[in-house]
Amino acid sequence: MSASLGRVTARLAEPAERVTADLIDLINRNVNPPTPIEVGDVYIRAMFVVSDEVNSFGGRFPIEEHDRLAELLVDSPVMVGHRKDKLPIARNFHATTVERDGRRWVKSYFYWLKSAEGADSLRENIDGGIYKECSIGFTFLFPECSICGKDIRTCEHEPLASYEVDGQKVTCHFNYRQIERVLETSLVYRGAVNDTSVSKELRIDGAQPLHEVACLKEPIRLNDLSQLDQGCEYLVMPYYDGMLVRIERLGLQPTLCRADGEELPDEICRRFDFGQLPMGDDLYGILVPYRGKERLSLNYLAKLLDGRASIVSRLELKLIPQDGLDLSTLPENVGPDRIRLLRHEVVSVDHVDAAARSLMTRDGVRLWPRSETPPVSAGFRYRPNGDKLSGNVYQICAVHEDGDSRLSKDSMVFMFPINGEYRRFQIRQCDPTRLAQGARFVADELPLSNTGRASSDVSQTGRLVELTPRRGGYVLRLTGVLEGSYALRKIRLDGKQRFLFYRQTAQL
Repeated sequence: MSASLGRVTARLAEPAERVTADLIDLINRNVNPPTPIEVGDVYIRAMFVVSDEVNSFGGRFPIEEHDRLAELLVDSPVMVGHRKDKLPIARNFHATTVERDGRRWVKSYFYWLKSAEGADSLRENIDGGIYKECSIGFTFLFPECSICGKDIRTCEHEPLASYEVDGQKVTCHFNYRQIERVLETSLVYRGAVNDTSVSKELRIDGAQPLHEVACLKEPIRLNDLSQLDQGCEYLVMPYYDGMLVRIERLGLQPTLCRADGEELPDEICRRFDFGQLPMGDDLYGILVPYRGKERLSLNYLAKLLDGRASIVSRLELKLIPQDGLDLSTLPENVGPDRIRLLRHEVVSVDHVDAAARSLMTRDGVRLWPRSETPPVSAGFRYRPNGDKLSGNVYQICAVHEDGDSRLSKDSMVFMFPINGEYRRFQIRQCDPTRLAQGARFVADELPLSNTGRASSDVSQTGRLVELTPRRGGYVLRLTGVLEGSYALRKIRLDGKQRFLFYRQTAQL
């Protein structure tokens, strides 16, 4: 048999990059350029900008701050070397959290115009490995010490110094908390975070749809409370990114089921001590994954349930309150996996907004119609509108034990955010005029579960400029209705831990 062998022509250049329509849609939607961008107009690359590892300054972005950081990255400029004397070379248009080499990263996508001067040179330097690493410029309010949890600017510990804690040698670092704003990202010669990189991998690695992660019921997002039944009372609870589950107690051994009725693996059920729960009907809750104290996303829980490698080290089953079942006296959990009752309030639609601001996580609150018990849906997901969403906004509420809706001087609730969740303090016999003059008032921190009949109305808000933990209490610098520096100082009065709330005449 004969064969004809001829010349073979080969081209070893990489194929032309493919910018997909979904990326272009993200640019037009998130950046909203004056002239809409089309597929052939831009170059797109991605940068792995920060991980959860301690950087060369001793700082760290905890995993629970990654979603907030990804949100703030959108529409921020891309610079070279953090230089502010030159205009941006590109712009971030999308960011998400991803896992790479066993670590959690924030990945940001950026674009620049092909028609811009130097556009091809920028692309060649990135793809050729010259512009290889990246960095981020941002503002934040609270550097949390990894050892004592206080502001590392005022505590006794130093970043990157070694200390003995519980008989073990640990290296101190601080966590970036209350991230306020992303100023820019930069292409740099060396990043403070190890292994930052710029990539041509443009696949969108965002969170999977809930139906793909074994959670068949997704809460309905509310933008306006007018969508609710105005004649109905609602159960308001903090929103956690977890799986809605049911605890079935028909047999001797309770089981955990998904919202669609499918049982979860036995090894998941065995993590929890269901014997501590009172007897009765089935219970409902939110199964939330953690790594140590860091709350993780639903995607990590999905990996664990599928038997895949996951960084989840423990689980919490956050129980949803039910009529006729007292869960307020659950015993203290032993072991890493815990059963807890969700903080909650039962309110009319008129008071949902105030309750949401006092209970919300950074993701908002979950609402359930009080008539739906046990829940037949995943409820609603809601966050208050406007500047009251800001993680640096405090609120003042008047509280009326008798249901009177008029403002009074009898009591005031002061609410401010710490790490994305609001703390609430009831200021007794508070007179605003005397408070401004430096008078001191006794304050009690409200319990995690507050289902009393007292009503509350948000009266005024302002900006929390700076928060400093101080000897178990806080020093707060405020603008707005409470202007100046205020202290919440821990005291012991009548055998109880309480606080003094007062305006400082000079900054401590």
